[in-house]
Amino acid sequence: MAGRIRDDAIRGIRERASLVEVVSDAVALRRRGRSFVGLCPFHAEKTPSFTVSEERGFFHCFGCGEHGDVFSFVMRVESLPFPDAVRRVAARFGIPVPEDEGGSRPRGEPLVTVNAAAAAFFQAELAGPAGARARAYLAERGVGEGAVRRFGLGYAPASGEALGRHLRAKGFPVEDCLTAGLLLRRDRPGAGTGLLDRFRDRLMFPISDAGGRIVAFGGRVLPGRPTAGDPPPKYLNSPESPLFRKGHTLYGLSQARDAIRQTGRAIVVEGYLDLIALAEAGVAETVAPLGTALTVEQLRTLRRFTERVIACFDGDAAGRRAAARSFPVFVEAGLWGQGAFLPAGEDPDSYVRAHGAAALERCLAGAVPLVDAYVTELAGPDAAAVGRRAEAAREVARILKKVRNPFEHDVLARLAAARLGVREEVLRSEGAVEPPAPVPAASGARGPEALLVELMAADPSGGGHRGVPASGVARDRGGDRRGGGHGRARGARPVAAARAPRPRRGPAPRRRSSRAGESRAGVRGLRGRDPPAARERRAAPPAGGDPCRRGARRRDGGPHRPAAVAGVHGQDAHLRSKGVAVDRTDA
Repeated sequence: MAGRIRDDAIRGIRERASLVEVVSDAVALRRRGRSFVGLCPFHAEKTPSFTVSEERGFFHCFGCGEHGDVFSFVMRVESLPFPDAVRRVAARFGIPVPEDEGGSRPRGEPLVTVNAAAAAFFQAELAGPAGARARAYLAERGVGEGAVRRFGLGYAPASGEALGRHLRAKGFPVEDCLTAGLLLRRDRPGAGTGLLDRFRDRLMFPISDAGGRIVAFGGRVLPGRPTAGDPPPKYLNSPESPLFRKGHTLYGLSQARDAIRQTGRAIVVEGYLDLIALAEAGVAETVAPLGTALTVEQLRTLRRFTERVIACFDGDAAGRRAAARSFPVFVEAGLWGQGAFLPAGEDPDSYVRAHGAAALERCLAGAVPLVDAYVTELAGPDAAAVGRRAEAAREVARILKKVRNPFEHDVLARLAAARLGVREEVLRSEGAVEPPAPVPAASGARGPEALLVELMAADPSGGGHRGVPASGVARDRGGDRRGGGHGRARGARPVAAARAPRPRRGPAPRRRSSRAGESRAGVRGLRGRDPPAARERRAAPPAGGDPCRRGARRRDGGPHRPAAVAGVHGQDAHLRSKGVAVDRTDA
């Protein structure tokens, strides 16, 4: 029974583990200087902002802010609690994990162990006398011994109890076998309650995650199997478990990961045997969904390794429709997607065995953007079907809103407008990319920069304040800043404030605030580096009198002020309303 992992063991594992190697299981990294960069696995992005520092032992995404060490990454990617993540990293690098007595077992670790034991059992059965039919079928499909070993193929006996007996004899708890989906509880009338193997008389395909752990199985019925009643499904997969989520997992990804990085592309085929056939032909960068159409999450997983994804389809009408249906899924995953269309009646397995790897490469080289099939399918064959084309235009506009790449957005809009016979301007207007949700303004006190921006917005004339310290606030006698926000960094020099344009005039009566000492200090901060001659020119009265009719009165009896001066004093009032002390000793 597992217990608490000691702190010194955790530190040792963190120091000995390679963060770059662990992250590379999920992200295609490229060296940049002393660090590595790649597309963030935690949010959709086009430009790499995910940085990994092997020297410092941490990762950080400048796009979404996710950061942490090797354990944090494993916890986030594989949805594991901290103790399981520590054990996962330690097992990856062959590091022992000393633990204190007591505690509970990790949830995922026993399922990995029981799946590995089941895979070894299936492989032994395939090599033994019971696997003769399965071996003959593999030879008929052109699957060699190397592929059998590489992909860990096996055979599930037909008895229905062989695996259950084997796992119980090995000491695995029945609950773990049930949770992993290897056994079923049966309840037949007159036969009581017992356990039954889920997979019976099937060719077995272990399903691994990106790190190579066996998380589930897929089983194919062998030809010629006698059946009673309804025929069984051709393919059967393990149920979902704490280790396995069908819509997030791709078959063959652990074997294809390095090839995808090297070639810069990923090939998607439909079936397990299609994938093995292409891998045997040298196209190792191939993956497959688990018996269903591609999902957004599966494509997002692929996008961590490459943005060039080519999906193989039949060349008949059904294959074209399948390609058209896949395009919106690619767009939602942040991919454009390409389609390689095989001759009608061919699948990747039969095509590569009949025509060879060179012919397959030519077919892949001729892959076309899925947007072509999508728009053609939406338009339909009848050019006069106004209602169908209007509905198609609305669907294209809906997709356009999700295409944030400006070049891809332009291509889709022009192509759809030409095929559907609608005005491109209308399509672009209806399909404009939705702006991201606005970030809520930070609450709390505002800093001096925010006050300055608000002041400039209140008076567009651009008037400034010569009597306000550069930080936008004044100190009281206790040393605290007034007006809210953060003060100037210690030792920083004050920045000279902009002066409001105003006419020259003679000396005016000096006005002092209630905190004259502090205000004079703020003014000296602004003037501290003025040359003495400049200060003397400011203090001297202008020659030739005052062009602003110094001493003139307004109709209401108040002193006359030029427009620029009035604007400055209006700004003073705005600052005082915010709690900022203002002193215009030179006004």
